Amino acid sequence: MLALTGVVALSGCATTPSAAVVPSLSSPPSTSSAPAADQRPQLRLDTSDEERRRLYTAYDDCLVGHGVKVLVNIPGPQGGRRLDDSGDPKSAYLACASRLPLQPKELDEDANPNFAAQWNDHVRCLRKHGIKVHVTKPGEWTWDSETNVHPPNEDQIEQDCLREAFGAGS
Repeated sequence: MLALTGVVALSGCATTPSAAVVPSLSSPPSTSSAPAADQRPQLRLDTSDEERRRLYTAYDDCLVGHGVKVLVNIPGPQGGRRLDDSGDPKSAYLACASRLPLQPKELDEDANPNFAAQWNDHVRCLRKHGIKVHVTKPGEWTWDSETNVHPPNEDQIEQDCLREAFGAGS
């Protein structure tokens, strides 16, 4: 069951500042191994579940190919595999960083000046459809009680409310 608890915040790797290089016709191509943010796949609010799974599977495949362990005794979401989330080996996460999907731009609290208001609209929509949650802070919500009734179409309601509140396609 999808439970959106907020915007996923990912931290990047620190780099040592260096002098700027101005490209010229005689400059050799860059040999930097750091992926550019715009090379990462960009999720949209209307990204299908199938496309989302495909993108995350490609990222997971990369991690496994670079040494991240698959936990065989713990099933992953929807019967998929679950990877060791210890962060080791770090080299795998660095090598696969360009494959980690970016969250939809509308859900980027730093880039969306209307994020807090839209998040409140999102939670109001969830409540209107019977999902009893409340905002803890912008980008996060929690259940009103431990005995919540979950509608059978909760995942769809959540996606519809995100699209409604954050204006998918706009």
